[in-house]
Amino acid sequence: MNNNLIDSLTKYVKSLESEKNEFHFFPSKEGLTYWGEKVELGFSCLAIKSLYMLNIWDKLEEKKRLSWVQYINSFQKNKKDIPVNSFVDEVFIKYNQKFDIRRDIKNIIKESLTLLNIKKYESKKENLSKVFVAESKQAISTLFQVENKNNLPYSSFPKDKIEINDYLNSFNWDKPWNAGAQFASLCVFSSTQMNKSKNEQVLNLTRFIEKKVNKESGLYFENKIPNSVESINGAMKVLTGLEWLEEKIHYPEKIIDYCLDNKPNSEGCDLVDIVYVLSRCSKQTNHKRKQIHNYFYEIEELIMTHYKKDEGGFSYWENRSQTSYYGLPITTGKNIADLHGTTLLIWALALINDFRDDEEKKFNLIKA
Repeated sequence: MNNNLIDSLTKYVKSLESEKNEFHFFPSKEGLTYWGEKVELGFSCLAIKSLYMLNIWDKLEEKKRLSWVQYINSFQKNKKDIPVNSFVDEVFIKYNQKFDIRRDIKNIIKESLTLLNIKKYESKKENLSKVFVAESKQAISTLFQVENKNNLPYSSFPKDKIEINDYLNSFNWDKPWNAGAQFASLCVFSSTQMNKSKNEQVLNLTRFIEKKVNKESGLYFENKIPNSVESINGAMKVLTGLEWLEEKIHYPEKIIDYCLDNKPNSEGCDLVDIVYVLSRCSKQTNHKRKQIHNYFYEIEELIMTHYKKDEGGFSYWENRSQTSYYGLPITTGKNIADLHGTTLLIWALALINDFRDDEEKKFNLIKA
């Protein structure tokens, strides 16, 4: 791995820092929307994770590290209609309260279709609640990654067998990407926020996911096998959850076979997800290690098509920056680098570097 690339990535991440607040990082340098200028929590977490993977976090002054942790914790709030002690970036509330005739008409149509049992859509409230669960997971996992923790206990998640099963079964496991993400969040919360009954919680979660694993493919879903994007990205979410629980993957060899038979789309999540799945499975087995080694060279070539040399960062899409973050419009999608794409593809490179035992380790690894 080229040291110049690592230096460029470090400079790029730091270049996104707001002049008004050293812990507020913008999604990209140009093309920001009003909401893209205002969003804070998620992108501050991404900046921490990027600097941690690039071996920069520990080199920051202790005072700055502690202040940054306090800044992340400042988003933990108690607000009406939001789970207790959630991490809340107010920009999502303001965006959902803002009048937008096209969006509001779409929501009315979706609510009507749901009420008539024609097609089920999440309500505006349900969608916003899911955002705060995801943001809380992101903040808590980031804090634990840098050996810190949230100030207030986060306890707004299911804690017994019936609650866990009811909650996780409320999601559509025909589409495991989203359902798996909810499982992963629950694993993070259970691993980091529980002392008493933690072992029982882990047992309930592992028993639940055992019922979703397909013995033929090793993947996690219900009914007919989904398309490769849903299957692999869904598996990635489940495997991140199992990593937090320190539990083994059920059929790593079969998952490896499936991944090697497929190629990811050239976008941030697809690229890092397939790398993560292959990397995690290879920790448990030596199955097709040489093929994975060769496959990763192909993935690296795809990753580098996202690299914007003049800026020093990666774009989420090959020819445009990330435009939306949990439904929030953040950029106009210029052909430039962005922070989310950069974080994801640094992570992919870190996983590949870790897989190659004979190479110098240039990155720290993170948990999702």
